[in-house]
Amino acid sequence: MCVKQDDPKLVLQIQRWGCYFLSLHYYIANFKKLQFSINDINVNYHKFVDLGYMKCNCFILNPCKILKYYGINSDVRWEHHSYKCKLNEFEISEVKIKGIQGYHFIATNNSLVCYDSLCLDRKGKEYQVTSKRVFNKI
Repeated sequence: MCVKQDDPKLVLQIQRWGCYFLSLHYYIANFKKLQFSINDINVNYHKFVDLGYMKCNCFILNPCKILKYYGINSDVRWEHHSYKCKLNEFEISEVKIKGIQGYHFIATNNSLVCYDSLCLDRKGKEYQVTSKRVFNKI
């Protein structure tokens, strides 16, 4: 997925706090062989806020319902940063960026970056994985 969080065409809340939301779209696109445009993501933001799956500040209340909307059945749990995914699992890592308040989420595969809406590695930003949201496909 090539959508970056700082794209000015994205809804402002996604630009500010949409990293988890965009990471979910990465996996949906990957599993369902879809391409999301900026418009698609903006429409989904409003749809999932209206459905109660997330708050207007992009706080994800139910990531499994967002995935289920696209036919991906899953459950999710929190795991330690060193956890290694098993077969039928995928992960979104929570990271702490050096010198920045708050946290950021990136789609990873056993700590290898698959999608990062802020491109931290390319920008030379230091960060540490603090935990993982591990999804089990059912």
